[in-house]
Amino acid sequence: MIPLVSDPESLSTPSLPSSDETDASFDALADPRRRAVLRALEGTERPVSLDELADRVSLAERSDERDPIAEWGDALLGSQRRVLISLRHVHVPKLADVGAVDFDADANTVAMRDPGAELLARLDPIEGTGDDTSRPESVTGDSVR
Repeated sequence: MIPLVSDPESLSTPSLPSSDETDASFDALADPRRRAVLRALEGTERPVSLDELADRVSLAERSDERDPIAEWGDALLGSQRRVLISLRHVHVPKLADVGAVDFDADANTVAMRDPGAELLARLDPIEGTGDDTSRPESVTGDSVR
C-alpha cells in the first residue's frame, strides 16, 4: 500500500538548482577562456590581480596552441593585453554573475568562490582533465611536453 502524501511539494528535491541556474552555469562554462579562469584560480587562497590572472590564462592558452611565433616580443604582449581586456569586460563579470567568482572592479582582483570550485569539479570529469597536466599551474612548473 502506498502512503498518502498530504503535501505533494514535499516530494520535490530542494537541493537541486533550478533550470535557470543550471542554464546560467553551463553558459558560464561554455567558453574555454572562462574555464581557464576557473582553473587558474583553483587552489588560490587570496584574491588574484586581474593582470596576474591574464598572465596565467595567456600562458595556459599559449601552451594549448603551441604557437612558436607568439613566444616572443610584441605578439606575446599584445596577446596578454587582449586577454586582460576580455577578462575585465566579458569573462570575469559573467563568472561573477553566476556566483563562481568574486570580482572587485575597483581593485581589479578576482577570487574563487565555492560555486566556482563546484563548477570546476563538475567540469573535470566531463573534459577528462582530472590530472594536473592540463592545469595552468603545471605549465609554470617543470612539465614535459
